[in-house]
Amino acid sequence: MHPAMGDRRQEAALALSALLHLLVTLVLRMDDLSFPRSERIERSMEVEVVAEPRKPLPVPEPPPQHQPAPEPPPAPEPPKARPSPEPPLPLQRPQMKPAPLAETSAVPHPEPARPVQGLSADTGKFSRPAPAAGDLAQSAQDKVLAQVVAMWHFNSNALRGSDMVLSATLVINRDGTLSGPMHKDAPWNPDAVIKGYSGLPDGTTRRMLETFLLALRVAQPLKLPPDDGKPWPRRMLLRFKPGDLSR
Repeated sequence: MHPAMGDRRQEAALALSALLHLLVTLVLRMDDLSFPRSERIERSMEVEVVAEPRKPLPVPEPPPQHQPAPEPPPAPEPPKARPSPEPPLPLQRPQMKPAPLAETSAVPHPEPARPVQGLSADTGKFSRPAPAAGDLAQSAQDKVLAQVVAMWHFNSNALRGSDMVLSATLVINRDGTLSGPMHKDAPWNPDAVIKGYSGLPDGTTRRMLETFLLALRVAQPLKLPPDDGKPWPRRMLLRFKPGDLSR
């Protein structure tokens, strides 16, 4: 081998060795330089660990209070017994002839409520009780009815055999006149005296009540028994079947 070529190879090997040594040195220096930077980066990324807030414990619901048992519904009241119907009032039979007057009635009558005066007609059955007699003795009431019937111009044969009943509640003054719209000098006003007059059809019942009201006015002043010292005016109730009258 040529001595000059050997020297070149030796120089090249030395140069290569120096170059490798330089590379290793650079790599090591880079590692040394990179380590502090990573350490600084790691130190700057500190994480604060915060404890998770504790959830409030659930408040237990109060136990349900004992509710009183509902009261049982009240027992239904027993049905009330219906009052027995009142017996029909006794009918009067008008006397066509005057009868002797008695100062007092032979049969005592309880004091009833004072009804409003007026005329009415029905079939003999009353929806509510009415007094059977008034403040005058029964014989005096018969006497008054006879005086009115004597002035009554009505064909009672049309009602013969029927159950039609005529009722008249009168308030009599001491001078024998009637009070209110039944007075002989009062204006003629059947609506103020006859019950349900405006609704009555034109027939026997309407004519019966109209003619009886006219007879009451014409018969005044009525003949009354001697004064017994009791207060006036007096009240009386007439109730009879016109079909029972004999002409």
